[in-house]
Amino acid sequence: ELVHATAARTGRPAAAPHLEPNTLEMLERVAALAPGARDEALRARWDDDGCLYFRGIMDPKLMAWGEQLYRDELVKEGLIDAANPVPVLIAEPTNTWRPCDRVGTQFWKEVVKEPKLVAILRTLFKAEPAWLPIAAHRSGYPTGPLKEGEYIFAGQHQDAYYNEGMNSTICWMPVRDITDLNAGTFAVAPGTHKRGVMHDPSLERNRIPDGAIAPDEWRTAAYRVGDVVIFRDDTAHAALPNLSNEIRLSLDIRVGSSKAAQPVSGTVEALDGTAVTIRDDNSGELVTVHVNDETFIRDMNPQPRVPTSEVERIAFVGARVLAMAGEDRMAKVLRRNRY
Repeated sequence: ELVHATAARTGRPAAAPHLEPNTLEMLERVAALAPGARDEALRARWDDDGCLYFRGIMDPKLMAWGEQLYRDELVKEGLIDAANPVPVLIAEPTNTWRPCDRVGTQFWKEVVKEPKLVAILRTLFKAEPAWLPIAAHRSGYPTGPLKEGEYIFAGQHQDAYYNEGMNSTICWMPVRDITDLNAGTFAVAPGTHKRGVMHDPSLERNRIPDGAIAPDEWRTAAYRVGDVVIFRDDTAHAALPNLSNEIRLSLDIRVGSSKAAQPVSGTVEALDGTAVTIRDDNSGELVTVHVNDETFIRDMNPQPRVPTSEVERIAFVGARVLAMAGEDRMAKVLRRNRY
């Protein structure tokens, strides 16, 4: 079940009871309904909470293969001992940002074929899922002991703020069990998708203000391999501090409805001032989008935001990018992409 994150982390009673009915119980009841009623009940819960938690829907053999791919990259980086089945951090983290991303597309492109996951997304979207070429193979390093007064939700954010207009859905899953809630677990705040943009541009890194989401609104769980948390891109979420000596392994991938407008994804062919011409991967056609000071221009890491005058840092010829633009071809977001 998704439990209160603050209670899980501190050992103290939560300020409010568990989510009622919690997601897992709700899904079990839904399974007993007739197909039409089941689907409507699932979509109603999705609309209310902006997130759903499913246990054991991913193929364990697939996930075990993925874990080995992650381990291989961490061994190459000198961060773990290949002989130790537990990914204990044995050296200072290197400057490589997300070393497990070197796994490339081989793992996540198999994950998106999982029948149970695809069936759930079809139900939520009432359409085929359209996968975006955005995947994060995360290795959460130990963060050390909590400091006095440390705010454990400091990493809280809404993906929609950094990817305006994409209206994507995120599928987050552990690649290794995260049953110790002090080991950098993952938390979501159900219902925050109804509050609009919570980020404050006046704050450093445009973060969501501390305390904007009450501590007892956060939910987490003892996640096991095979579990998936599906949430909207405007639902606030956070990775909590990792007080263990192990590296937390997880994957998150993005998807949208095939009925919705799709971003342009491909390779930059030309940059002329603020006009970016991209060879679209899907159609093979050249598509030109335009950026201005309203466009959120970013690298794979959303911070710091790239000013329009430095767009060539992201949209150089040969760069892999993803752009979300309207019918006027003015981009709301332009981001460099790995895939």
